[in-house]
Amino acid sequence: MKLVAITANNPDAALEQVHEQLGPDAVVVSVRKLPREGISWPWQKNRKVEVTACIPEPLPEHQEEIPARDRNFRVSSSDQFAIEPTVEKTASGRWRSIEWFESMGLLPDFTNQLEGKLHLLHGKNPLPTPEEEWSAVSELVVSHWRAARQVMTGTGRPHVFIGPAGSGKTTALCKWMTSAVLLNEQRVRVWRLDGETANSSELLTLHCELTGVPVERFWNGSDGSADLQFVDLPGVEIHNPDAMAALRSQLSALPQPHVHLVLNAANENSILSEQFRAFEPFAPEDIIFTHMDEERRRVKLWNFVLGTNCPISFLGAGQKIPGELRRAEPGLLFPKKKSP
Repeated sequence: MKLVAITANNPDAALEQVHEQLGPDAVVVSVRKLPREGISWPWQKNRKVEVTACIPEPLPEHQEEIPARDRNFRVSSSDQFAIEPTVEKTASGRWRSIEWFESMGLLPDFTNQLEGKLHLLHGKNPLPTPEEEWSAVSELVVSHWRAARQVMTGTGRPHVFIGPAGSGKTTALCKWMTSAVLLNEQRVRVWRLDGETANSSELLTLHCELTGVPVERFWNGSDGSADLQFVDLPGVEIHNPDAMAALRSQLSALPQPHVHLVLNAANENSILSEQFRAFEPFAPEDIIFTHMDEERRRVKLWNFVLGTNCPISFLGAGQKIPGELRRAEPGLLFPKKKSP
């Protein structure tokens, strides 16, 4: 696969050169803003951009998609911009942006539904310009967003993290706990409980000691004076009925817990779907997706927005504590690049 680097005055000009040199099937790999040049740099309002693009090699028939790696997850700065997909009309007559969503992991059932709504709103033919089409499609997608609970403190109810082993439950808890204690000066209590298997997470106990948070090994009743109460449970094998039954029993013994389902975003769609269906009977009030730094095709998480009644509350990345654990918002489920 040949990579081509193109420098231009702005992203639109760079994309135009990409299309001229590589054709409509080109895929943007990375975008970065270049440092200002010359003695007049303090008065330069805009900075040039460097776009790296390629023509992807065709996948063998029936081959599963391979998750790409993207370490540039931090998108909080206002000095960010998204790369819009090429939305020229395809030979199939479909809107190119809809095909792009499908190529990035959105399931065909949802792309077909979106395309049907677009036809009702705008007609069957793509809009005149790529910008107009992308704006129409992205606005339609975002209109399905459901915000998760915003007030997480002071409810008097414990926050319980459930999910399969290796999904990053304890790390997400530690990130949230450390931020609450160090940044918000909140009073926190933690319970590290066993399930069908022993909870061997010494990471949680270590971070509780570092932050001065009391951690209990057995449930001894809710603490109404605490701002936040966290319960850490071991991961559950979804194909183990005894483990699932034990989890159900354990949740029923807690006082109206806030149940957070934690899933690894880097897993394939089929695995994520199976895991969600397995834990859905436990009535999670939201989903926390982890390992976002290992999954470039975060667009696939729109499957949960379009196909479930369970909102996404947080997105986590990396193992650093405190680190990336951000409130989920629609813009974070589109590919963006961090400027240098």
